[in-house]
Amino acid sequence: MNKKKQKNFFSLGHGVASLSFACGLHYKVAERASNHLEFVLILTAFAAGSVDIISFAKLGGIFASAMTGNLALLGLYVARGSVLSAISSLIALFGFIAGVSMGTALTRDRVNQTAMTVLLGAQTILLFAAAVLWFFVSHRNGNLSADLLILILAIAMGLQGVVGKKINLSNIPTIVFTSTLTNIVTAVTDNLVRGKITLSTDTRRQIVSFCLYFAGALFAGLLCFFNFSIVIILPLTAIAAAFAIHFQSTASSSA
Repeated sequence: MNKKKQKNFFSLGHGVASLSFACGLHYKVAERASNHLEFVLILTAFAAGSVDIISFAKLGGIFASAMTGNLALLGLYVARGSVLSAISSLIALFGFIAGVSMGTALTRDRVNQTAMTVLLGAQTILLFAAAVLWFFVSHRNGNLSADLLILILAIAMGLQGVVGKKINLSNIPTIVFTSTLTNIVTAVTDNLVRGKITLSTDTRRQIVSFCLYFAGALFAGLLCFFNFSIVIILPLTAIAAAFAIHFQSTASSSA
């Protein structure tokens, strides 16, 4: 092998090695990013489950997160002539719409990492405000203070709806799980028909998120049943943890 060919050979080898290293590094960064997003995903699902139970059990039988259920309840309250409950449902609906609109406006033209930092930060502030208010005001249906709590929680959940779109993992919205359950059953049934046992990453994520929504509802339900006021801390803790995890991951990737 002459010197020119030898030089070209080593240059090619160096290029291949560099490309392999870059690909490996990109894969590790992508995998780490995916892992941190999975934590954010399950924490936000937990928060949504707890908020729905808090708003239903303590704020007049409405949902601040699950707008499909809330819309059905609104129809029921209107049909029954339950004016105060219907007003609370409308407040939750408009609060959620406001949260989605605010989240969309705040994150316009921002990269996903920055957008999620803004959204989770704003959501943490709102849930902190709700937690502080919770301990000093009446929760009785029809009270202005209860309606204000519903509004704050619904706005926070509207922001979370935008968070789900920014995470964009496995088609999980983080606030409503009917479509997630449909996807789980479809995937499991398809696997059974094919004789496969293993589940895809998407299906596993969907199952975990679905279970965490239930866990949030269960823990909140237990605290509500025993009348522990600290129930409001559940969604705040989950979202604050999600914010901290995302912020740390973003800072690490920027370093």
